[in-house]
Amino acid sequence: MKHTDSDSQYEIVTDENALRALQAEWDELWARARGLHNQSFDFCWIAWEQIAKPNGRSLRCIVRRDAGRLVMVWPLVTYRRWLLWTYLIPLSPESAGYSRVLVEDGAHTAAWVEGAWRVARTRCGADFIHMPYVPEDTALCGLIANAHRPVIRERVDAYTAQLGTESRRYDWLGFCDSLGTLHKKKPGKAEQRMSKAGKVDVLLVHSFDTVRIAESVDAMLDWKRHWGSRVNKRGHWLDSAHYRNFLVAWLTSDATETVTRTLSAARLLVVTLDDRPVAANIFCTDTRGVSGIISGFDPDCSKWSPGLIGVEHVARWAFERQLDFDFGTGSEHFKAFWSRGNRTYCWTVQSVNSWWGRVALDVRRFPRALLATVRALARRNAEQPRADDAPASYLATLSQYAQTDDPMR
Repeated sequence: MKHTDSDSQYEIVTDENALRALQAEWDELWARARGLHNQSFDFCWIAWEQIAKPNGRSLRCIVRRDAGRLVMVWPLVTYRRWLLWTYLIPLSPESAGYSRVLVEDGAHTAAWVEGAWRVARTRCGADFIHMPYVPEDTALCGLIANAHRPVIRERVDAYTAQLGTESRRYDWLGFCDSLGTLHKKKPGKAEQRMSKAGKVDVLLVHSFDTVRIAESVDAMLDWKRHWGSRVNKRGHWLDSAHYRNFLVAWLTSDATETVTRTLSAARLLVVTLDDRPVAANIFCTDTRGVSGIISGFDPDCSKWSPGLIGVEHVARWAFERQLDFDFGTGSEHFKAFWSRGNRTYCWTVQSVNSWWGRVALDVRRFPRALLATVRALARRNAEQPRADDAPASYLATLSQYAQTDDPMR
């Protein structure tokens, strides 16, 4: 089913068969617009099948045509929280990927994105809109920055190594020498050190090796959960069987008949010590370069830094192909090292989009307002306050709290 906005050329695709029918046009737009891996049709389709649909999400894909040609796709989904409020989020693995609109570049780009944002706000039935990791240099970021009543507004770092340029200036060894040291070690030293403990191999697992891919993904997520617990950095997706299935499906998509060969190919790199996996990295290519997706290492082998060995080999793979390496969000030291500190920013914003969403905030605020009132009364003085003062003080505190946009304050 398609709902057409009578005031524009936007449509909201809500049926998965209609979404599938867009594939050929979507692929052409993705190539023209130099889309990122998570903007390709195949990536979004796997995310729908493995993440959104099993979790009961409802499809809300906003598209725009110009003279009949597809010029914009923004795949979104909605879900219900506590059976009361509707949230609108990107169609994605719901992990730590960028949020962007796939749109043809040109004089009308900003206006088209603004129109899509207006459609998202007015026609998708959302009480809250959650946009994670929107790059600061995009038209979408400017729109969410001015969103009505933000509940969450967070800025995070993102690093990209400009290896396309570096590879034309240096050979690999020269590039590594120019970087200096990471944790007092130059590139290559960690692998040399680990090789003293046994045979070290670094390999790319073929997409047809489905058993090894599944085993490696399971091990990597287990290692990642251990690391996340240790550093207190653990997303809900790490414990999600759906996310695990998404990674396996994406990595093996070349070997299946149900999903067409991905334009944004995913790859699995595994580091082994005496044929035992000790680190794994998932990365992919797209029209703009290489993107790091997720990695993990065996904590029992942490003294040899196998995770850094894996990152170094992915960087070399990108370097040899003259491709930039986008490390994604996060401020880990190795990202700043390999990128020479080439940092940009992304914003995560969640905003209220309806009066019913506003009610949700008020419900959340009331216990905090009541506690603030009690504390304010207790601090007034040691004397017993007059009976007629309490209601006025209570109402004043509630009024002040109700004017606060951020309920987490």
